[in-house]
Amino acid sequence: MRVAVVGAGAMGSLVAHILAGAEVEVALYEIRAERRATLASDGLRLRGVLEGESKPQVRSPSEGGEPFDVLILAVKAHAGGDALRPLSPFVHRDTFYLSLQEGNAGEGLAELVGEERAWTALAWVSAAEAGGGAVEVEGCRSLVIGPAVPREAVAVPPGLEALVGALRGGFPGHVELAKDTCRAVFSRLLSAAPVSAFCALCAENPGSLRGREEVDGWVREASGECSLVAASAGLEVEVPADPWEDAVWNRLPPPMLRDAVAGRITERDYLTGFLLREAGRLRLRTPLLSALHSLLGEVESGARVPGEVLLRELRRRVSEERGMSLM
Repeated sequence: MRVAVVGAGAMGSLVAHILAGAEVEVALYEIRAERRATLASDGLRLRGVLEGESKPQVRSPSEGGEPFDVLILAVKAHAGGDALRPLSPFVHRDTFYLSLQEGNAGEGLAELVGEERAWTALAWVSAAEAGGGAVEVEGCRSLVIGPAVPREAVAVPPGLEALVGALRGGFPGHVELAKDTCRAVFSRLLSAAPVSAFCALCAENPGSLRGREEVDGWVREASGECSLVAASAGLEVEVPADPWEDAVWNRLPPPMLRDAVAGRITERDYLTGFLLREAGRLRLRTPLLSALHSLLGEVESGARVPGEVLLRELRRRVSEERGMSLM
């Protein structure tokens, strides 16, 4: 089985390391020349709850390669099409694609490659690049792998069970192959959406925010709004007793926080944005998620700078949203 992992960030590197350890033929594609050079010279080093060293093949997307059986997409959710395009000549009729991205990014992958070929992995993982080719792994709770979009008849592509088996052999948490990932998407978003959004808004790590009573209350309220959307969509999803704990991130910054601080496009459209679209479809009011999403949009556009000062504006918008919901 030949596997291409597109994106040598923390998640892509982690999966490439696991697969290489299972003696899977894996190539790691990375657009950043500096990252490629570091991994080529120093290799890949994981530390934390998952430790080890490996030296996977690292290539530029322009280099291509042999036909691949699996393409694992480990780039930002909004960059999927651009990341896959250079490798499109190196697939065959049985190649399938796996989104290792946040939120509901699997739906976008299905639009690009077709529903039958598109699969997704919901990851309860906290990991970040640590420099010098190293990746710090704070937590690896579970991976839930299944079709990117729900459908009645699901044909398991050749190689998927072997891929899942290889991941189970090296992943320190639980790896599940599911027939339907709709419940898993909402289950992940119950904690990932509010925790990562508030961290991005305040420019603080979860470990420092979770002890603040007001923010903790808002995170739990936002998780409740997520649960309401899921229940209205007909999905019974267990609400986490502690969204901070369920999100897995603690010392390490969530990706949305890193992007917001760096002035990059965030994945809010696949987190709070997805939840708001679902709420609109179901004619539900979600005042906190709505206010949070709009304010994050202004951070993303550069109109506002992330920081604690934005909590005052959030209070105002939440109050306004709640007033509108009573009209």
